[in-house]
Amino acid sequence: MKEELVSIIIPVYNAGQWLERCLRSVLGQSYPAIEVIAVNDGSADNSLEILRRIRKEDRRLILIDQENQGVSAARNKGIDSASGEWICFVDADDYVHPDYIRVMVEAAGREGADAAAVNFFLELPRGLRLPYPFILPARRFDGEKAVRHSFRMLYFPTFLWNKMFRKSHFDDKGLRFPAIMYEDAFIVPMLFLDCKKVVVLKKAYYHYVRQPQSLTHRFGFRHVRDYLTAANMVRHSLAKRGIWDEWEKAYRNWLSMIMIQIVSTLYLSRRTLTGKDRTLLIRQARANVRAMREAPKAEDRPDQLPFDLGPSPDGP
Repeated sequence: MKEELVSIIIPVYNAGQWLERCLRSVLGQSYPAIEVIAVNDGSADNSLEILRRIRKEDRRLILIDQENQGVSAARNKGIDSASGEWICFVDADDYVHPDYIRVMVEAAGREGADAAAVNFFLELPRGLRLPYPFILPARRFDGEKAVRHSFRMLYFPTFLWNKMFRKSHFDDKGLRFPAIMYEDAFIVPMLFLDCKKVVVLKKAYYHYVRQPQSLTHRFGFRHVRDYLTAANMVRHSLAKRGIWDEWEKAYRNWLSMIMIQIVSTLYLSRRTLTGKDRTLLIRQARANVRAMREAPKAEDRPDQLPFDLGPSPDGP
């Protein structure tokens, strides 16, 4: 039986310090039917040089070089260029186990699934490595259940890089990444909604490397705006699909968890905002969350929050 091709998309931006480790781990997969699409998004360091050198060694590496447009545009370019039946994503500063692709392909084939996911290691500075504590009650479920689990966050986070989806799920409904941060909080639930079955492996095969300049040290206005925008886009998509009523309660609970996460992270990020700016931002975020608990009106835009968050103290 012919092995299905898997397209592994790696957006690259100034990742020279970690890029070779990432590429070697992906190209060293035990599953042979892969293509690796690295999209260099206008890197100013030696990333392009590394990509060109490794491209000469291994023709499975497809190199796309573009001006800086952001990670979403890089991922979308990778999707448009992919030839595989399956698509997965790896971040350029992370790395994967040699069996990362094989275990997902085999599990998806065994279960007849449209998507597969693995657990991951959280790698912290000073060599600390922790497996993520999945709290899933089952290892296989339908797409609707996958979304409900992802809305509970700790059960099944909407991280993109530990999952594999059929490419048709991106193409059939024209799903692409919006040009915002937290784009996976929108795209992953939408992909799951179209899945008949999702299979999850509790063993960790992905290494998520947390950099010293972690999000908690720089979380600010843009992060809050884009996180809420991703949630607002989910709200509009649920309404557009005509399933708002059946999802309203789960979505509202998800919004509450997002708000808790925003507030707690803002208070951990004391270097980013003054106390006054932080208080104002939290107040405006809460106003948006209250408005987003209701179905969107016909004139509302998915990429525009109900209320302006106010002027950004740290720029656009």
